[in-house]
Amino acid sequence: ASAPSTPQIVSTDYGDEEIYLSVSVANNGGSAITSYAATCTDGTADYTGTSTTSRITVSGLTNGVSYSCSVTATNAAGTSTSSASSPSIAPEYIPVGLPIWLLYEATK
Repeated sequence: ASAPSTPQIVSTDYGDEEIYLSVSVANNGGSAITSYAATCTDGTADYTGTSTTSRITVSGLTNGVSYSCSVTATNAAGTSTSSASSPSIAPEYIPVGLPIWLLYEATK
C-alpha cells in the first residue's frame, strides 16, 4: 500500500462562519482512506478541519472574509500531497425562515 493520490476539491459551499469542501481521490493507494484534512487561509491565519468522510467542514471563520483552501487524504500508509488551492470563497450568514418584509406584512 502507498499514500493516497492527491485529492481534488470537487465542490465548495459555505454557511455561517463555515466552509464545506467535498473532495475526491482517484487512487486510495491500496488502503482505505481513514481521514481527510482541510486547511483554509485568509493570507494571515490558517484554519483547519478534519473528517472521516469526503465532506470536510472548516469552522471558526469570519463571515465576508475570503479564504482559499486545500485538502489532504490519509490512509494506513501515509498522507497524500496537498491538493491545489480552491478558488476564494467567503462564508456568510444565511438567514432561515420567513423574510422580514413578510413578517411585517403579516402583523399589519
